[in-house]
Amino acid sequence: MAAKKKGNPIIVGLVMLGGSIAALWQNEHRFDYYKAASDTAVVEQVSRLKSDDIFSYTGDMDQRLVLDGEFVQEFTGYLKIQRRAEIYAWERDEDDDGVSWSKKWMSSLEGNSRNSGLRKELSSSTFKPNVYQVGKIEVESGEIQFVDDEEFISPRRLQLTDEGIKKSLAIRGNYYYHYKGRGPTGTKLGDERLSFSAIPVPSTATYFGKWGGQNAVKHQAEIKDGFISAIISDKGILHHLVAGERTTALETIKNHIKKLKKLVRIVGLIVASVGGSLFFSGLTKFILYIPVLGNAISTLSGWAGMLFGCLIGAFTIALAFFSSHPMIMIVLVLLVGIGLYFLKKNAHQKQRRLKEQLRAELGYSPSYQELKEFEYIALWQLFANDGDISPIEQKRLNRWVKRNRFSEHQIETLTLRAKEELSQHTDRLQSLKALIKLSLADGDIDKKEHNTLRQAASFIGVQGQELSSLINKAQKV
Repeated sequence: MAAKKKGNPIIVGLVMLGGSIAALWQNEHRFDYYKAASDTAVVEQVSRLKSDDIFSYTGDMDQRLVLDGEFVQEFTGYLKIQRRAEIYAWERDEDDDGVSWSKKWMSSLEGNSRNSGLRKELSSSTFKPNVYQVGKIEVESGEIQFVDDEEFISPRRLQLTDEGIKKSLAIRGNYYYHYKGRGPTGTKLGDERLSFSAIPVPSTATYFGKWGGQNAVKHQAEIKDGFISAIISDKGILHHLVAGERTTALETIKNHIKKLKKLVRIVGLIVASVGGSLFFSGLTKFILYIPVLGNAISTLSGWAGMLFGCLIGAFTIALAFFSSHPMIMIVLVLLVGIGLYFLKKNAHQKQRRLKEQLRAELGYSPSYQELKEFEYIALWQLFANDGDISPIEQKRLNRWVKRNRFSEHQIETLTLRAKEELSQHTDRLQSLKALIKLSLADGDIDKKEHNTLRQAASFIGVQGQELSSLINKAQKV
């Protein structure tokens, strides 16, 4: 599988894996601004607010709010305007096959040899007022947080300013294009374009944040700094202006944080998968020189790396989720503990019933050692029922003897008993059922005992589901 990379694939893969794991972990521990907003005190009278109060307040807003547009004339009726500027230029990619080039629209001009001489004249920007008026309070716009959906603004609804006219901005589709003087004869290198999106001013809005004494200011609830926090938009701030009454606004916030966490999980798993693929492929790069086999192993290693990265990412999400929700962790542990307790209790009851059945058959309660002796006899008779014991069957018996540490004298004595009793047993299936019952009576069937039963059963044609059915029936006797 091909994957784009720059630099050593092993290092790039490790960086991607490490970064994605850090992002996934941080995402599950991100500041819960929905809970913080839900816990705010509801304030109806501004005069009752004291400095540093964490509160929520609902009020009317002026839907005629005017914002500057720079290249276009003023915007009316928007809380925030987002202008995005892009340039059409070369992007350089490097992979196992070498360097490849492609032309695309990008938000920043990539520094490479083919972009030499190109210059980006337009810039992205955000427009918002210094303060927002919500009812009777003013809200500082610095680091204000919005969770309402943005809407696209068609350039046909806008008018250019003198500066926009000087740039020869021309409408094409949903963008203003700056053709660098060549005119709309098709997109060429160095051409730029602008697009606009905005959040409309609602008739009623609810603010969640802190009272600064004279106006509402941001509440830095948690300190969130560093590259990872910035990437996943975890700012630790409660300073939210949301459309609608408080209940409606809280629902919008709740949906926003859910979508954000889900998006980071998806992207994080994808990055972890690609990182794992690069890392594994890099480790097996030397195998490529082996004819035919090399390409196959390299491809498989890429897919194995993707699976590895995805599993690591999923495990990180699960571990981070439970560590950030300790009560869920406690309840889950309790449920698992209770389940294991009842399973163990049920197993002990089944074991006791089997021992009682054996006591009724034998007239006494056999010891653990005697049960093991009976197991050997039943196993020997199962193998010898059709005549001589084959080398393979003898090998199985020897393994059983070694695991249970029987002496040579014990084996001789028990083998004589088994031969004497063999004439009484003509049904190999009955011998298998006896072996199952004895294995259950001395405790739970562990992995090694189950392997012995499976191998013994296979000699008389009892496979998989049929053997499981016999074990279940023995437990229910």
